[in-house]
Amino acid sequence: MNRDAARERIGNSIIKKGTTMSEPVYLLVLDQGHTDAWYQLSKGEQDDLQSKAMEVEKRVGARLLIACDSRWADEALSGWVVLEYPDVAAVQQKVAELEKLNWWRYFSAKTILGTKMAE
Repeated sequence: MNRDAARERIGNSIIKKGTTMSEPVYLLVLDQGHTDAWYQLSKGEQDDLQSKAMEVEKRVGARLLIACDSRWADEALSGWVVLEYPDVAAVQQKVAELEKLNWWRYFSAKTILGTKMAE
């Protein structure tokens, strides 16, 4: 894909307020690890919280495409994953449910959301 086509694709994929996208979206998660608060939890509490977070992913239809260990190449990141969601609404539902679990008190990451470019 040439640069002009890529720019057009990016420009056409901007989500405006009130717009819903029914195409799959992809989330790159750059895992920065657990926070100090995570290590204050008991093993049972950690397992319970992790299980609840994974259940959220399952409920919204997330699909793990790849998980990679990157600590050997980047000391700031322990790993990264790419997840596929059915649509933007699924990602929004996931975020709302993880907020209720206070997930980001325990886990730190940089995420990038996007759609597939035309081939």
